[in-house]
Amino acid sequence: MLGYPRSLASVRDLQSQNIHKIIEQAFCFKKSGFTHVREAVVLLAFFEPSTRTRTSFEMAAHRLGMKPVAFAADHSTSLKKGESLHETLANLLAMKPDLLVCRHGGDVRVAEILRTCEVAWVNAGDGQGEHPTQALLDAMTIIERLDQIEGQRIVYVGDVLHSRVARSGVLLFEMLGAEVAVAAPVEWVPKDGAWAKCKRFASLAEASEWATVCIGLRIQKERHADNKSVPVQDYRLDRRNLARLSSNALIMHPGPFVAGEDLDEEILSDPRCAIHDQVTNGVYVRAAIMAEMVGKA
Repeated sequence: MLGYPRSLASVRDLQSQNIHKIIEQAFCFKKSGFTHVREAVVLLAFFEPSTRTRTSFEMAAHRLGMKPVAFAADHSTSLKKGESLHETLANLLAMKPDLLVCRHGGDVRVAEILRTCEVAWVNAGDGQGEHPTQALLDAMTIIERLDQIEGQRIVYVGDVLHSRVARSGVLLFEMLGAEVAVAAPVEWVPKDGAWAKCKRFASLAEASEWATVCIGLRIQKERHADNKSVPVQDYRLDRRNLARLSSNALIMHPGPFVAGEDLDEEILSDPRCAIHDQVTNGVYVRAAIMAEMVGKA
């Protein structure tokens, strides 16, 4: 047993030993193949768009011999008829899945149902809150490429304020002994306590000389309160901004990226780039989590 609580809502639900055990199990799956677990029914309830997260959870469930049931909030559901998100979720939970994987946009009533539901569940992203499984797969990728998290200098670049990926990442990486920084415009830098220890850089070019790991972020225009234009040239993952990044460093991005805005596509062929490795490792990490949780359900 990996030893974390019945549900994984936040990185705060984990301790460092839990994190290492999850990643060790993920590496075991990657090296030796997947273990068949009981034929649990896993409900994938996604109330926001997703490609990588939803598909990797579904792929992992199939690899483990589980039975995934995918629900997406689109025009084929009763949401089109006016049913609320929280009532939709309540009905899905009433069908008694063995495990729930849920993504939502920060809806308060959905969050309340999740806090009190009897079904074990995994947070697949909640608005501007957290995305714990992304932080775990990012950690696995860093360990795979650089051997360890402790002592790394990790910089999040771009729209940090609206990023649940960065919010979970700063909690996890600081727990494991890394130093975390942000390279972002002032208006994109979070003001809450989780970021109090973080270094601040005015540009990616400045941060790249310091960093051993550079994680770009998508500009989440759908979460911005205003429609004013946002600067991108100083925070884009491109050759100019990464000119001073060490040859032994790592370039990452959780996806989806917007070519020409978050990064130049030529970065994908840079030997330091691990973006597609992150996607691969997401299947193994999510399999490790689900294999443990259906054993507790």
